[in-house]
Amino acid sequence: MSATVERSAPRTVVVHGGALDDWLAERRRLGQDGRDEVWAGVYHVVPHAHSSHGRLAHRLSIALAGCAAERGLFPMGEFTFGTGDRDYRVPDMGWTSTPLEEATLYVPSVEVVVEFESPGDETWAKVPFYFERGAGEAWVITPQTSSVQVLTGPDSAVERSGLLGVSTDEVAAVLGWR
Repeated sequence: MSATVERSAPRTVVVHGGALDDWLAERRRLGQDGRDEVWAGVYHVVPHAHSSHGRLAHRLSIALAGCAAERGLFPMGEFTFGTGDRDYRVPDMGWTSTPLEEATLYVPSVEVVVEFESPGDETWAKVPFYFERGAGEAWVITPQTSSVQVLTGPDSAVERSGLLGVSTDEVAAVLGWR
């Protein structure tokens, strides 16, 4: 069974001026760059998510811990998805079949990647990157509309995760939306 894939348009902000390097250095110094991403060499400043995203991610991770463990999947909170410092994204959470070393900075691939969509963010622009890097599923969870989409390709949505064995309705219920 397939579902509709909803998308929001990515928002791009262009900064001009000689102070850009200083501004980025100050973001780094203050620890404000933890969610920033690099897309094929282009730096993307990503604002911190709404506090509800962390709460929802925590709830989802706890609720799916048993079925993930049964399938040999290890949970991850925010992580750097990519293979190097010139092209990576920072999804909200995911599950991998490979136990990672504590010092792993770049995670080359995962089975399931999860994005909690915010109004005007670049969630949908990141989805193809995840599949190009071998993700089996990308989940887009939109708190503003209480919707859950499980994608098996950039334009292919299903009603049930084949990797974690839960339906979109079950995930919505775990998040308190049903």
